[in-house]
Amino acid sequence: MKALFFLYDGYMDWEISPLAYIFSETSVEIETTALNEEIIHSGKFKVKVDKTLDQCLVHDYDILVIPGGDPEPLLEENGLIRLVQEFDDKNKWIAAICWAPTLLGRSSVLRNRIYSTSIDISEFPTCFNPQYKSEADTTICENLITAEGNAYVEFAVAVGKHLNLFKDREDELETVLFFKNQLRE
Repeated sequence: MKALFFLYDGYMDWEISPLAYIFSETSVEIETTALNEEIIHSGKFKVKVDKTLDQCLVHDYDILVIPGGDPEPLLEENGLIRLVQEFDDKNKWIAAICWAPTLLGRSSVLRNRIYSTSIDISEFPTCFNPQYKSEADTTICENLITAEGNAYVEFAVAVGKHLNLFKDREDELETVLFFKNQLRE
């Protein structure tokens, strides 16, 4: 299995760190992409991505992961919008946390699907239908997994569960306890 993480200047690295850890522990191959070869995440670290967006082919991946941050600079990026649409057209998983569902809405991927997001959806009326906004921290609807930014552990576990990455329910629960710092000897 192979995951593509779309990164960009100012992305919230902590929102995807637990998911990246789960992937690394379950042998899911990870590649990173961005509009440019190097970006700076919210913690001001420079990150060199594996490929620029124009080098990515959707058929090479099983899931697209998009972390939160500031949506506005990306909403007019046609290459990114096409990538999201192509993942959806091929019924591949798309996992978006915090603001990232704004990009799904801009790409017309949300359509009439239930979603979670941390963003004030009234600021992006063309991206969201308030009728479908979930009150849940994490929402799974068809091939989309969306979450509020503060639900990054639940988001990671939901993605892992839907990709069948846990050995069993005990493994899933142990993962939650690990990230919540509740595994004590």
